[in-house]
Amino acid sequence: MFRTEHLDIPADARRMRGGVFTWGLVLLMVLAFKALYSSVPTSQLQWLLWPLATLLNSVGTLAFTPTPSGEWLDAGHNLIIVKACAGGNFLIASWLGYLWRWRNRLGPLIALKAFGAAWLTTLIANTIRILLIAHGQHDLALHTGLSAADSHRLIGIIVYFGILSLQLAGAGALITASTIYLGITVLLPWLNALLSGRAGIDPQAALWTATIPVLALFSYGLWRLIKPLIEPKLISTKPDTTQSRHQESIQ
Repeated sequence: MFRTEHLDIPADARRMRGGVFTWGLVLLMVLAFKALYSSVPTSQLQWLLWPLATLLNSVGTLAFTPTPSGEWLDAGHNLIIVKACAGGNFLIASWLGYLWRWRNRLGPLIALKAFGAAWLTTLIANTIRILLIAHGQHDLALHTGLSAADSHRLIGIIVYFGILSLQLAGAGALITASTIYLGITVLLPWLNALLSGRAGIDPQAALWTATIPVLALFSYGLWRLIKPLIEPKLISTKPDTTQSRHQESIQ
């Protein structure tokens, strides 16, 4: 008995060390990818931009053409897809989301599969985001009083966070999505600025980025609080169809 318990403890410790090592390696890969992504020019991001422009041209009235710098321009709609539009941060967030979903069978093949799925999810998210910007940004600014830049930013946050939450449905969606999204878009840039000696991140941009996830978490928490209070009332006001059917059968 003593020997079995003694052997169980090291096994648990090994699993814990293995998990720490695996996710530590994932974090290093995320940092390396972010550093590489930041350093390359737009012309080297065509594996993200070319499929995006092609898909946009095929599903709507947009007509993007490449520029010498690697960006994509639709002069008729006054739209340009630049490096910031490629969705590098969301690609990382989506990859982490798939890794979390499949965390019980992590390995090199699963990591590659997760990256492929994240690339496809990023392509879909960017297509939806740019279509909404092209056809809805003006109306959003008009009806809300937001500036064009803030409307542009709000559409991006809603689309990215919403799709990440859907991607994680059934896996603690809101909490996990909020943790990943804020970690990639706010925490890592802040740590990078702190370690590199820069002034820091834009407080207004950070506030905008955090607003939607925080509101979603607050709404979810509020619903969890009031749900036990309203469920008994809903049950008590629901008609008893069983008794009615029983009386009809007697008649």
